[in-house]
Amino acid sequence: MILDKIDNQHLYSNCHPRFKKAFDYINQTDLSEAKLGKHSIDGDEVFGILMEYNTLKEVICKSESHKKYIDIQYMVAGEENVGMTTLVNQKPTTPYNETEDFTFYTLEPLPKLKLKTGYFAIFFPDDIHQTMIQVDYPKKLRKFVIKVLKDEL
Repeated sequence: MILDKIDNQHLYSNCHPRFKKAFDYINQTDLSEAKLGKHSIDGDEVFGILMEYNTLKEVICKSESHKKYIDIQYMVAGEENVGMTTLVNQKPTTPYNETEDFTFYTLEPLPKLKLKTGYFAIFFPDDIHQTMIQVDYPKKLRKFVIKVLKDEL
């Protein structure tokens, strides 16, 4: 897992051959005005989902991991707490959904970091992450989640 401000994206562009396309899209697109929903960047290899939602109490938020895609989650506006841990031997509460690429977990409260406006987090397939967690009280946010096919690692 990586958490940093978008100004430092250049430090991570070479971590994966497709990361540069993802960061270029963030830099070249006005995500504060863009249409919500799916954005094609490079077919099924790199695409993004622009979303808005209200953050929730931690007990409502699900912990998940992915197998096929790496998440780059960029906070356009707002803030949320993000729980995270490394996938070791945790038992999933749902079987892996191959079509949607996720497995859910029910875990004790996880260590948290704050994802705020102008920051991004990268979650690799061996990272369990729990998003949507409110900071202090429920607030609306706008976030762009880029899915990067991991097969070139």
